[in-house]
Amino acid sequence: MIKIVLKIIALIILTLSVSVQDMFPASQLSIPSGCTVITVSKGDEVFFGGNDDYINPDSYYWVEKGDSSKYGVIWIGTPDNPQQGVSEKGLAYDANGLPRFNVNPHTERIPVPGGYYHNYIMQIMHECSTVKEVIDWINTHQRFPYMHDQLHFADKTGDAVIISAGKDGEMVFTRKTAGDAFLVSTNFNVANPSNSYGYPCWRYDKANELLGGMIDKGEPLSYENVTSVMDAVHEEGASWTIETLVADLVNGVMYLYYFYQYDNPVIINIKDELANPREAGPLSKLFPENVQQEAAMRYSDLTKTIRINNTVGRLWIALIVLSLILISFIPPRKKGLRFWIPAALILGPVAILARLLTVNSGKTSIWRIAIIETAGNLIPLVIANLVSVIIIISKMVSGGFNQLLQILFIIIPLLTAWILFHGPLLASAGKKNFVKFLFQRLPQVLAATMLGLAGIFLVSMPLVNKSLVMSQIMPLSPWIVITWLAITVAGSLAGGILIYFYEHWAVKRGYQAWNILAGYEGEVNTPQWSKLWWWLIISILVLFAGIFTGVMLLKAITG
Repeated sequence: MIKIVLKIIALIILTLSVSVQDMFPASQLSIPSGCTVITVSKGDEVFFGGNDDYINPDSYYWVEKGDSSKYGVIWIGTPDNPQQGVSEKGLAYDANGLPRFNVNPHTERIPVPGGYYHNYIMQIMHECSTVKEVIDWINTHQRFPYMHDQLHFADKTGDAVIISAGKDGEMVFTRKTAGDAFLVSTNFNVANPSNSYGYPCWRYDKANELLGGMIDKGEPLSYENVTSVMDAVHEEGASWTIETLVADLVNGVMYLYYFYQYDNPVIINIKDELANPREAGPLSKLFPENVQQEAAMRYSDLTKTIRINNTVGRLWIALIVLSLILISFIPPRKKGLRFWIPAALILGPVAILARLLTVNSGKTSIWRIAIIETAGNLIPLVIANLVSVIIIISKMVSGGFNQLLQILFIIIPLLTAWILFHGPLLASAGKKNFVKFLFQRLPQVLAATMLGLAGIFLVSMPLVNKSLVMSQIMPLSPWIVITWLAITVAGSLAGGILIYFYEHWAVKRGYQAWNILAGYEGEVNTPQWSKLWWWLIISILVLFAGIFTGVMLLKAITG
């Protein structure tokens, strides 16, 4: 029997483990803390491009003039976190955000005062004029004991390098091929792909494809060509491309675009700008009024999901409070409140509906008892699924999602229902030996969990993905958590229908448990493995169908 149990659990894990990443596509969860950065050279032309992808409505622009001790640099980002820079020597910089990775700080080298970006990146740009000098500088100076990005530098000779943390914690320098060639970096570590946000990356593949085509053509490069690549890989979803920099490093010209409006560039002559810098301030102020207004409209559209989540979250809280109030007034008023109050707290109006339908429940009312049994099964499933969603999304966003976590995520609903709810609550209500009852209850928990998850996945996969907004995940907004709870409860209705068919079969044969906790007479009685084996097979097949259908709906919604 134990072997059968283990095989069933292994099949459940296998069923979900091949589909979890489909439920929450990594492309939607890629943390927007970096850019798509490219360097391309052909003939005498060298271009550098960077998309600044994040969740802010604007960026900041400032100029630091050069003197006898440092080179002048034009910066975009914030003074304590420069995202992009181009110097008077034609050296350009951008970076891609990555999960934190510990590196060797090399304390024996020349110390670098200041913060992670301030003074480190800025000092490089002020002191170095070529990629070679950048590499030499990094090999002779101390590093912070960690990295959460990779650095992309290019110079007007066509040389370029991506500097990232290797698996051994040492710096790895990925150089661009000399001559007519290109170099691309996105949010995965080119030297250590496991240190990544979303790998493989569609932006990386698309940029390589387009740049390869440019190199193969007999036409010379132009800023319009490079801009078209940045346009093809810009973001407008969970995060968005705040601004794009395209730099003609040979001729010393910058082309800036705000909120992916690639037909309205601001053109800056680097030499003239460093000689007569404009006042530092919001990047948007560099652009005409019509560009600013269009950006504001796009930002409003992109953040519409935030407003929807906030509204749904507040509405669901109100429904839960109302449910808790009403549940006490439905007769019998006190009987079974130890069951119905937690049900109202978790299931909200669904619990009220179940309570109203079962007011006259009795031993002979099979369908009413089956409803109570269904509600009891849904409570731990909703809690566990919500926790699972929070864990998996948070880990995928932080780049910490792995196979082990995937397996833990899969068994959370099962273990939560079995050990924290069915076991202690029902063993106590039925005055059963806890350990013995726990084993006896396992087949019923397996069947109910798989049937419930089939419905929950069917509904929650598309809706949770639709609700994702990075500004609510970094840090996690309480309103999006409540929205996910509402979505999970909505999914539990579909799962509840499936569970109800099983519970109707079980109650008809004298099996009941939650009904006793809800205050009705009878004994806690749970089906044995030999009576339930065919329901386990059905529940596995239904779970497969629920996951498959949910993934298909998700793909249809996300395109």
